[in-house]
Amino acid sequence: MRIVKIILSAAVVFCLASCGNDEPAQHGSKAIPRETFIAQIRQYEAQMHKSMTLDPVLGMIAVKGYSDFAKLFPNDSLTPDFLFKAGEISTACQQYPQALMYYKEVYEKHPNFKLAPESLYLQGYLLDNFLNEDAKAKVIYEQVIVKYPNLPYAENARAAINNLGKSDEELIKEFKKKNKLNS
Repeated sequence: MRIVKIILSAAVVFCLASCGNDEPAQHGSKAIPRETFIAQIRQYEAQMHKSMTLDPVLGMIAVKGYSDFAKLFPNDSLTPDFLFKAGEISTACQQYPQALMYYKEVYEKHPNFKLAPESLYLQGYLLDNFLNEDAKAKVIYEQVIVKYPNLPYAENARAAINNLGKSDEELIKEFKKKNKLNS
């Protein structure tokens, strides 16, 4: 019953917010204030943190909240963080194309955000590991290496490029061989 209340509450707030433009959501003659969105999002985050596993329904409601906030308040300081969280939750809910879209938006629209480098790397990771787009993943990984050569993401990107197109069996074989040489 509790999840039903959360879903209904989300539906009310975020349906009001989904007006399809960048102006504040309207309900009758009242605009839904930024603080209302943030309070609702924080409520979803608190619910998600109470559980050891992610409830996919609640996760997707939170993603909708993050996305609506970003559309209505594109220049807000919380927007890149909310978009990144939308990417994380979308990934956890196996909504990989959606996650890719959120990480791309973080990287392209908020290049100075502290998680922009990770957002770029995660685009490659999703393309590589979940979307079977090795050629696109390689391009992204190469961007990571060029743009952030001193960050750990560059090292991870180099390793990922070396493993592109290899089957699990090939990777295991290489790992075992490498371990024998180091023993």
